[in-house]
Amino acid sequence: MASVMDKIKAKTAELKTQQNEPKQELEQTYISHVNYEEFGVVENEIKVKLINCEKKVVHHANQMSKSIMELSKVFYEAQRLLSNHAGGTFKKWFEELGFKKDFVYMCLKRNDLFLEVADDRVFQIPERAIKTISKIKDKIDIEEVKEIIYSEKPVERAKEKEIRLSGCPTTEIEEVEIVENDFDKIKEIEKKIAEHYRAIKDLEYELSILKNKK
Repeated sequence: MASVMDKIKAKTAELKTQQNEPKQELEQTYISHVNYEEFGVVENEIKVKLINCEKKVVHHANQMSKSIMELSKVFYEAQRLLSNHAGGTFKKWFEELGFKKDFVYMCLKRNDLFLEVADDRVFQIPERAIKTISKIKDKIDIEEVKEIIYSEKPVERAKEKEIRLSGCPTTEIEEVEIVENDFDKIKEIEKKIAEHYRAIKDLEYELSILKNKK
């Protein structure tokens, strides 16, 4: 007859097996997002190692988006709590904690958008997409915003919406004609314009926050 200790050991082993099952299932059900043959990777050993790297990247990216989401909520709460204090208090607060202004205000933009669409996806898309959506979200409905954040290329999709709303249907034709003449110069000018435009929009956003504190 099995002793009590033998039964305990058997039960412990059973529990360990059950705990490992979800992990094994996760390993088996993971589907690679990359066609490694396009990169010339045909060696099975290297491919297996790359897929393992891929899984780690996806895992940590998901963890990072969760952290961004939590930070965004915390910054929003702190800003609200400090809104009745002297101007610039919130900025001094997060700088004391070692955070940069650009990062914090991007978190706030993400949280503002999250409060409107109620979708965690806003914490996963690129910053450029968030900036463009923030500029046009008052001119489009919630479903159009969700269409952008769930598209394969949210940055490009948001920019398409912005161009459509600007009412300049000849933009694409003009760009093609000019690019044929001097592509590098046009790109350089466009880059400078975009940088100044982003800086202006960021300042406008900060100004709106300060006005809301009054």
